[in-house]
Amino acid sequence: MTWQEAAMYGVIGGALPEILALYNLRHTQKSEKPSWLSSPFYWLVTGVMVLLGGATVVLYQKAGININEFMAVHLGIATPLLISTATKEKPKIN
Repeated sequence: MTWQEAAMYGVIGGALPEILALYNLRHTQKSEKPSWLSSPFYWLVTGVMVLLGGATVVLYQKAGININEFMAVHLGIATPLLISTATKEKPKIN
C-alpha cells in the first residue's frame, strides 16, 4: 500500500466517529440540535483530528510496520484516543 493510500484509509477511519455522531443526531429536531454543529472551532478541530488519523497511519507505515487497509482504518479511528493517552500527565512517584 502506498503512503497516499495509507493516509486515505486513516482519514476515512478518522472521519468515521464523526459521521457516527452526526448519524446519531438524524432524528433530533432542529431546535434541539447541539450548538457545536455550527461552530467553526469544532469543525476546524475535527478536520485536524481526521487528518491526524491519516498521518498516524503513514507514521506507522514509515516506521516499517506492515499495515493492511483494515488496520489503517482502525488506526485512524483510534488516533484521538492515542493522542489523549500520550498527553495525559504521568503519575508522580515519590
